[in-house]
This record gives sequence, structure tokens and C-alpha cells, in this order.
Amino acid sequence: MKFFVEIQDARQLANVIAALKIIDPQAEVTEEHYDLRLIVEYSSNFWVRIWAPDLPEDENLWEMQDQDIFDPRYQESDYPKRLKELIRLGIISLLGKRFDRKPIWGTLSAVRPTKIFHHLRQRGFSVAETRQKLLTIYALTPEITDLLIEIGTRQEKFFQPARTVSLYIGIPFCPSRCRYCSFAAVSLETHHHLVKGFLEALHLEIAATRQLIREHGFQVESVYIGGGTPTSLNLADFAELLQAVQGSLVSEHTREFTVEAGRPETIDADKIQAMKNAGVTRVCVNPQTMKDETLQLIGRRHSVAQFIQAVMMVEQMSHFIVNMDLILGLPGENGADFLQSCQQVLQLKPENITIHTLAPKRAAAWHKDFAALDLTQEQDIGKAWNEALSMLRRENYFPYYIYRQRSILAEQANIGLARPETENIYNIQMMEERETILGLGGGAITKWVFGSDYQVLRLQNPKCPATYHRDIGKLIVKKAQQTRLLLG
Repeated sequence: MKFFVEIQDARQLANVIAALKIIDPQAEVTEEHYDLRLIVEYSSNFWVRIWAPDLPEDENLWEMQDQDIFDPRYQESDYPKRLKELIRLGIISLLGKRFDRKPIWGTLSAVRPTKIFHHLRQRGFSVAETRQKLLTIYALTPEITDLLIEIGTRQEKFFQPARTVSLYIGIPFCPSRCRYCSFAAVSLETHHHLVKGFLEALHLEIAATRQLIREHGFQVESVYIGGGTPTSLNLADFAELLQAVQGSLVSEHTREFTVEAGRPETIDADKIQAMKNAGVTRVCVNPQTMKDETLQLIGRRHSVAQFIQAVMMVEQMSHFIVNMDLILGLPGENGADFLQSCQQVLQLKPENITIHTLAPKRAAAWHKDFAALDLTQEQDIGKAWNEALSMLRRENYFPYYIYRQRSILAEQANIGLARPETENIYNIQMMEERETILGLGGGAITKWVFGSDYQVLRLQNPKCPATYHRDIGKLIVKKAQQTRLLLG
């Protein structure tokens, strides 16, 4: 649908467009040949009016005088954000009623919805007060509101003092490239010649990060080696990397050490032993689906049988906490197929299960042809998502982190569930941005968290292994300088 928008401050136009896209993902703002005219008015005392003069008189107006923002627990820095929230609320309320559309996430279009919960709690609002604001100011459905409160309340105990950090180490290599994947990773089939140079640079960055941690007296809470698929490295390189991390970055303060072993065909007894020797505490072994036909379609090079064999080997040789990822909405699968995969994974009794809902991603092989994929209906996806959560709750799993992606299917989310006392701390800190994350390796993002309002500054390492190798010296200096400036 095309809209003509009249607004007194053009800087709010991007916010208006974001709100329109919540109601209609194809919405456009234009000055001619439009379907609906929208007038957005507001004042400095938080009065907002949204008017659509072309609509019938009894459904063309929404207005609100916000009194809540004058609660003294808010700060002046909250005022610009609240104006944006009220404009979004007005647009989705007016147009949602007109077009019979009730977005379950209300005004929220951002990736990290639980950050709203934590922000309000930080301002001093009770859980009950926060719930009311999520329902009214942010227009979430009661079900989503309760889910965010459950997750946010569970996360609060993990927030640590300012000198605590976590580490992410990106290994940008995989046996092959999955068609849905947008992560910083290249196939070893075509880029194996870059491994040596990449690892040389990574060992330099590990040594520099060790010095940085010592200089600032940081305590490393969690370490996560991801990618890519770290276990796709050969045994000698993999074991050497783990020992370097264990010797330089892990300490008595480290509560977890995770390795992404997502591709089952890259796991063997020697690599499991190498992880045990280095003190790894958690591994991810990811089926994505328990249908062999779908595995071939999405570009995986393993079978369901290989996945089960890998899991049994991990369980027999170690006491790792195991996570398994599943993707909802894969081409050719309906909700029933996904739920069957869930049931099969449950039989393997992993401590964590993460549900990802398929989303089109610019860096994925499927991006250009996403609309042509054989995807199940949105209603079926939404139903399966809810049924999967109910199924996992019955088996003593509870949700502990959640995030969304733009254009995600059926307005759903990606959600991690864990059995009691097995939550992945890194996932919580990375998503809620309450702790600095130092990123090492290919495509890794360093996120400095600073100030009383948890401001975030990001710096991403090059995704290309060759570029990372070339620029490592400059990167080390830049990160050290920025850390001293923000956290010194």
C-alpha cells in the first residue's frame, strides 16, 4: 500500500515508515498516486494525533496525551524515544483497526525485544508496572508480554559488574555453505588455502586480547567459539586453537566455554577429546531438521543418522551441556514436520534447544529467490511455534533468550530454551548488551558496553579471512585504543 505522509519533522519519517511496515511489509511512502493520506501531529508535552482524512469519520483519527512519561523515574534521555513510540502506537492502532491487523509484537520491530523490559526495570518500575507499559505503550499482545517478562526476569540474575566481559571467537570456515546462512563463513571446498593465514592472525589477536584483559583487570565470564564451524578445522589446528584460548583467555572466573560444532560430520572422537582437554563445557550439535530430504535441499552434507551418531559420541565421551538448533519454516516442510523434528530431538535429551524461524537474509544464497521457495503458510508457522514451546515446557525446558529478525516468517522469533541451570550465559549477554563482548576472528563483532544507560559501540572484524589476515595489526591497535577510551 502507498501512503502520502504529512509530518512536521522529516526526521521522524523513517520512524513512520517503520510503523507502516509493521502493518503492511510492502508499505511505501510517496507524494503521488497514493492509496491513503496520513497526517502526523504532536507537541512537546507528548500529545500525538494520527489522522487519515480519507477514511470514514468514525475511524480516521487516533490521539493520545501521554501522562506516563512524566513519571519522575523516567529520564530526559527517554523523551525522544517515547515520542517515536507514541507515533508508532498511533499508526498501528489506527491502521490496524482499519485493516483488521493486530501485530503480536505491537510497536516493536527491533531485534532485541527484551531490552525494553530491562530498560524499564532499570528505571525502577516493578514487574507489574512494566507489564502494563508493554501492553499499552508498546501494544504487545498479552501472550508476548508474558513471554518477555518471563525471559527478562530469568535473565536479571546474569547481569554482572562492569569489569566482566565475554569473548566471541569467529572461525569463518564451513564444510559447505548452507543456503539459508548469512553468517561470516566460507566453504573449505573453495577457501581452504586461507586457513593458515587466518589462524596466524587469530593467534596474534588472542595474544593481544590476553594483554588487554590483564591491562584492564577484566574477568572473562564466558567464551564462545563460533563461526562458521570451528570443528571443520583439521585436528591439529583445532586442538592448537583450543589450547591457546584455554591458556590465554580462560580463567577461574570463566563460567562457560562453548564450541559451535554445528555440522555433525565434522565431529569425531579426537576432536571431542581435544575439547575435553581444553576445558570446554558446552557444544552445539545442530540438526536444523530431522528430515533427510530437507537436509539435502538446504545444503547440509550430513544425514539424520550421522547427526544422531555424533550426538551419541559426544554424550558417551563427555559431560558437555549440549545445544541443538532447529529451523521452523524450511522449504517443503509444514508445521507438523517441524513438530516431528522437535519430538525426535527431545528423545536425545539435549540440555538446550534453540528454535530459529526462517527469515530472508541479504547474505544468504536464497535471498534473491526467497519468495519462490515452497514455504508453509504463516498461520501454520505461528501455530507450530506455539505448540513447540508448549511441548518443550512439558519436558522441563524454559525460554531464556529471544531475538527477532527483519522479515522473519509469520512475525515469529528465534528463541532459546534450556533445562534448569543450563542457560547459555554468552547468548544472554550478547543479546541483552549488558556486558562488553570482545570479538576475535573472522566477522566477529566487538561490542563495548559503557555508561549508566548501557550505551553500545560496535566494531566488526573483516568477514573475509584474507582481509582479516592482512589487517590484523591495525585491528589490534584500534581495539586497544577504543577499549582504553571507553572502559579504561
